Amino acid sequence: MTNEILGTYAQVHPQLDDPVGRQGQIGMITYADLERDDVYISFEKGQQALYSSDALLIMRKSNEIYRDTISKVSELSTPDFKTLLEISMKMQSSNLQEHRAALEMSLTNETTRQFSQISLQERLGITNNYQLEQEQVHTCGR
Repeated sequence: MTNEILGTYAQVHPQLDDPVGRQGQIGMITYADLERDDVYISFEKGQQALYSSDALLIMRKSNEIYRDTISKVSELSTPDFKTLLEISMKMQSSNLQEHRAALEMSLTNETTRQFSQISLQERLGITNNYQLEQEQVHTCGR
């Protein structure tokens, strides 16, 4: 599963309280240790930063974006509908620059972001081990 995400563009979550000040910025996943939930992102000028999977947003699969856009067309404005269809088309490309362009387009507004992005944690099905341990402690202690 790690190889699947290497080379993927990701956005640092815009609401993240990021000590390195990269919230909302786009970078590429260069290394991931999923057991430790460590994901390294490389930014344009060669800077790297370490994040957990829940701090990163990646693009949903093209067919998912298309399906949801078509099924909820009545809830979308015409510009958002067109943008989401274009994002879906760009995500079909094997060209990584098209994927980056799709990610940038997804930032148009909250609607396009919600329809086209997903947290890396959710995509990978990672459960935060610390959170699980805390839930188990609270359950066992009652």
